[in-house]
Amino acid sequence: MTLGAKFDAGREAEAHSRTSHRVTFDPGNQQVWYLPGETLLDCARRGGVRVAAICGGRGLCKACVVRITEGLAAAPSAADSEFFSPQEIERNWRRACQTLACGDCRVEVPARAAAAPVRTQVETEDVWVRPDPAVRLCPVTVAPARLAQPSADDRRLIHALSETWPGAGSRIDIEVARTLPQAVRANGGGVSAAVRFGEVIGVVPTGKEPLLGLAVDLGTTNIAALLVDLRTGRTLGSQGIENPQTAYGGDVISRIGYARRSPGAPRQLRDLAADGINLLARMLCEQQSLDPSRIADVTVAGNTAMHHLFLGLPVDRLGVAPFAAAVSSGFDVKARDAGIMAMPGAYVHLLPNIAGFVGGDHTAVLLAIGVEQEHHSVIAIDIGTNTEMSLIHNGRLLSLSCPSGPALEGGHIRCGMRSAPGAIEAVKIDGIRVEVETIDGAPAVGICGSGVLDAVAQLYLAGVLTAGGRMLKDHPRIRLTNGQPAFVLANEQETGGAPVVFTQQDVRAVQLAKGAIRAGISILLEEAALEAGEIGQFVIAGAFGAYIDLESAIAIGMLPALPLERFAQVGNAASIGAKLALVSYPHRATAQSIAASSRYLELSGSSRFNNVFVRSIGFPERKEA
Repeated sequence: MTLGAKFDAGREAEAHSRTSHRVTFDPGNQQVWYLPGETLLDCARRGGVRVAAICGGRGLCKACVVRITEGLAAAPSAADSEFFSPQEIERNWRRACQTLACGDCRVEVPARAAAAPVRTQVETEDVWVRPDPAVRLCPVTVAPARLAQPSADDRRLIHALSETWPGAGSRIDIEVARTLPQAVRANGGGVSAAVRFGEVIGVVPTGKEPLLGLAVDLGTTNIAALLVDLRTGRTLGSQGIENPQTAYGGDVISRIGYARRSPGAPRQLRDLAADGINLLARMLCEQQSLDPSRIADVTVAGNTAMHHLFLGLPVDRLGVAPFAAAVSSGFDVKARDAGIMAMPGAYVHLLPNIAGFVGGDHTAVLLAIGVEQEHHSVIAIDIGTNTEMSLIHNGRLLSLSCPSGPALEGGHIRCGMRSAPGAIEAVKIDGIRVEVETIDGAPAVGICGSGVLDAVAQLYLAGVLTAGGRMLKDHPRIRLTNGQPAFVLANEQETGGAPVVFTQQDVRAVQLAKGAIRAGISILLEEAALEAGEIGQFVIAGAFGAYIDLESAIAIGMLPALPLERFAQVGNAASIGAKLALVSYPHRATAQSIAASSRYLELSGSSRFNNVFVRSIGFPERKEA
């Protein structure tokens, strides 16, 4: 059973009672009873079968391609008839989100659709900050109760704290109070109280174990976490996993749409996020032979949609103009109320959102790079399905987001996939010769984000694409499907199966994505009356930004043509910002100041953005070697 699609035994029993149809998914021979009216994708989700669905099952992407190998295949939808060639339709290729079962059937899920990502954690340079956490560990000895003076356990604990740590604690969390009698009677009354601004949030045996904190980057695609010793500021471990919510869409718009679809969907998405964070907490603690119940504080940085879904806040207004958030300030909630395993009374702190879709994850990036102390002109960009960027200039902070879409992460690409073994991650074209590099050196099965960017850049530099993005048909690697050209990156002999191709539509999808990013950069520069050459540094953050080839990004015009030393790829800076806010409480005030001081530029519906975007879709002039 996968974390992202918990098996519901009740619904399975209901399905069995209402139909005799059974769908068998290969590889793995996983059998799931079919509910009438649901798609193959719905059936796979319910049975815990991994099938990629970047658009959330709305028929907008190319991720959930499957083949019906046994049983009757439903007639293709109009969208699938356009998507697949007649030969592919005849061989029963379909998209799972567009297809109903016609009876007992066997469904092959190709490696590209079933692959689990391996690059869920982005390495970044760790930082140290002088520890000043919100939670302190206060060792005390609680005097035993006496018959002559039967003082309550809570009063004796508070008295012991006031004697040894004046002003440390004055009240006790209710969950802590429920375990207090046993705690204060063990080990002769010697305990350590975890205290947060006067509130006792946990009582543990006095020992040498560290006081733990968890810093979380709650991304749309991946969740990354750092386990930290709050007393020393040292990072004990780092780990990343795929966000379990990806089963319901690879971008925030898909998640928002799913959350609005049924009353139970928001809670389901909320639980999936909590499950992912708890899994990371367990994994990190097991690596250090530590107990997750020693986690005394948690910080979470996420974009506005992830932030709202995690807190159970309504997301309806995020999907329509003026895209107003329910909450933008830094927010504290009991960990137990958010479904997070930690000390009984521990809190989760969510970093503040800036505005619109520029959320707490971008605030964390700005905190990590020290924008409050930056005296040069800097542009910070976190590239993803929604790209957030900020300009720091003359003490001012301008922020915006642009809808770059999932193409640069392999979504909406014919052979696109996550960063899993067999994904093409680098491409080199020299005349008729094509060289590709795949993750883990496995046979090519698809292409991930860094490979997508490389492919477009190499096709353009090799003269296969015009400056407008049209794919020419005279290269020996070009194949025509329904009259549309596709460039073969890896043929059948090289893959051992279906070829990996890059189509004209794929090129257009990348042009739209890179055009939106470049238009966002141009708007920031125009707003500050600056030229690109006046920017001292472009900071590229995030998973995609960590792996892209900067020369490819410049070649297609996604980034300005500047010397490479002007660009810094900083990896998962959001995790570092979350760590700073975890280890040093004053950094939370700094994060709040950053978010409040930023002037947000809303681009949705802006004719100014649309004009710049149209000019940014094409490729820059090729430089002759």
